[in-house]
Amino acid sequence: MLTQEQLHEIHGASLEILERTGVVVYDDEALRLLRDGGAYADGNRVRIPAGMVETALSTAPPKITLCSACGNKRVMQLYHGNVYYGIGTDLPAFTDPYTGGIRTTVLKDLENTAKVVQQAGNIDFVAPFGLASDVEQGLADLFHFRTVRAYCDKPNWVTATNYGNIKALIDMAAASAGGYEQLRSNPSIGVYTEPISPLVNSREALQKLLLCSEYGIPVTYASGIMAGATGPATLAGTIALGNAEGLAGLVMHQLKRRGSPFIYGNVCSAMDMSTMVNLYGGPELPLMHMAVAQMGRFYNLPSYGTGGCTDSNSLDAQAGMEAGFSNFAAGLAGANLVHDNGYLGSGLVGSLEMILFCDESLNAIKRFLRGIEVSEETLGLDVIDEVGPGGGFLSEEHTLRHFRNEIWHSKLFDRGQYQAWEKNGRQTIADRLSLEARRIIECETPSFLSAEISGQYDAIIERRKKEIAQGKLHREDF
Repeated sequence: MLTQEQLHEIHGASLEILERTGVVVYDDEALRLLRDGGAYADGNRVRIPAGMVETALSTAPPKITLCSACGNKRVMQLYHGNVYYGIGTDLPAFTDPYTGGIRTTVLKDLENTAKVVQQAGNIDFVAPFGLASDVEQGLADLFHFRTVRAYCDKPNWVTATNYGNIKALIDMAAASAGGYEQLRSNPSIGVYTEPISPLVNSREALQKLLLCSEYGIPVTYASGIMAGATGPATLAGTIALGNAEGLAGLVMHQLKRRGSPFIYGNVCSAMDMSTMVNLYGGPELPLMHMAVAQMGRFYNLPSYGTGGCTDSNSLDAQAGMEAGFSNFAAGLAGANLVHDNGYLGSGLVGSLEMILFCDESLNAIKRFLRGIEVSEETLGLDVIDEVGPGGGFLSEEHTLRHFRNEIWHSKLFDRGQYQAWEKNGRQTIADRLSLEARRIIECETPSFLSAEISGQYDAIIERRKKEIAQGKLHREDF
């Protein structure tokens, strides 16, 4: 997408933004780290020299491993061109799997999501897909995590509202891992936190970032910048500004603890000037995110990507095009951690059916990205000679050996002729996805949490409830 010269231009522009314009920092520890590290601070306004950025880039690890929730199995190697896909977080609304209507998200939706993701072979990591409205809001992050962990064994991508909640989530993950050092060496969670574009770093975001650095929890500090709104209307300017915000986070993260795992990210998008909506579909998001993945390789850091999402409010042709387009672009770009699969409604509506659609389309995308193997065996000169002119290959042993691996087969897409489709009730893809979603969530599913770990989770939640009652939200409150 970008030449080496263009990558250097973007990097140089970001360094100029940090040195010339600077960032606003609203956390005392982060301010102290920056001042002691050589930055120029005028109150909360901080200008960061290029040398501090280069030092931080040199100490952040080029490879990060994420592990399964149970058993510490190392399942995701975020490195170079390895691409992993997962769902996103924090959706306030949900498509009801029985009525098809859009309603407020409840905790049961997260349970159902975890069950679906566990069965989705091409979805590599899970996340708290929605914001449950039927739990105590101050503890919602913890209830989300507990519910997801109970029904899905894949690595967890999490968010949290404040320092106290992210500490509690780390405590819960450490309980499953067998201790904090075990969690550090085999992390089963990754954390998303972000600056406020343009160039503002809140106390909440920074305290979560620095705590993750302290405990060695993989974290991204990815700007949610929008071209034309919180960033310039030009894509290059938006990328450069969002990149500067992420690099500022990296500097503070590495000053806290050098060598802690940091995932480079920049969740840049564009604003539709006719609707004032932050676009999750269209060409701009995948275009910019391909550039972001390339910047990640330029920095020799694992990269954060976005895919499988749409501006459509239902699973229709628009949703299919936009979700498939963004996932395909992320795969071509080599983004390491591609989140937000299953999003409808510009990142406001969750859908089990959309997750299953993305799972199925990702299966096809992964087949495409695997490419064509050219070898003596796959060229098949012997079988071509044996069959000869006018023959057929259907009954050949060579066909039996290769057709399953070479030719993609869909579980849910209809590929029969119209007579068969009519005979089978004229089902649409939406019909089949709905049936599959209900089949999964209605199955009896045992919990992955043992009684012992479940009890530890409950104790952490109860402790956090008491802390909130005492007003303990930020680091300085403890």
